[in-house]
Amino acid sequence: MSRTRGFTLIEMLVAVALFALAAALALGGMNAITRARSQLDGEIKRLADLQFAIGLIERDLRALAPRSVRDGFGPPRAALTGSVDLLEVSRYGAVGALALTQSDIARVSYQIDGQRLLRLRYPVLDRAPGTLPIIDPLLDRVEGIEWRYVAAGGTPPAAQWPPPRDAAALPRAVELRLQLSDYGEIRRVFELPAGGLP
Repeated sequence: MSRTRGFTLIEMLVAVALFALAAALALGGMNAITRARSQLDGEIKRLADLQFAIGLIERDLRALAPRSVRDGFGPPRAALTGSVDLLEVSRYGAVGALALTQSDIARVSYQIDGQRLLRLRYPVLDRAPGTLPIIDPLLDRVEGIEWRYVAAGGTPPAAQWPPPRDAAALPRAVELRLQLSDYGEIRRVFELPAGGLP
């Protein structure tokens, strides 16, 4: 009579231990893949935000409208005014749901608040005292910003625009240097369509 032979207790314990080890390795691998995917998704979003912000600045500058405005206290402001850390422009193309009832020119500006790059949209061109902008945060982890303004004729870039003797002048190009905590310095030069041509 033949005896059927089964697994011994030691063989069963070894099999269970090997299965548990394989499961632990698989779980560790899945966790590593999940962490890597999450980090990659964060980097993709960061690059998309950066690309969107730079693209929006470029669109605003390429749509520059030679229309000066009045601020809330009456003095006129040139179509493009800027300093090292602030840029404000009049641009063609009203933005918003009520674009059909608004002027086809809008006023926007860019500035840093803490470590965020903000885009400010004004509801009217000639502002009354107390007119508040609509604030759109564009980019975080910004350590610094520097705008430079290139005039026609090969002069070095200026830190202020417009020049003291020609308030109606437009620069030929605007240079942006953006210092980010994760990517370092990003430099872009935006040529203006009608700016400062000789």
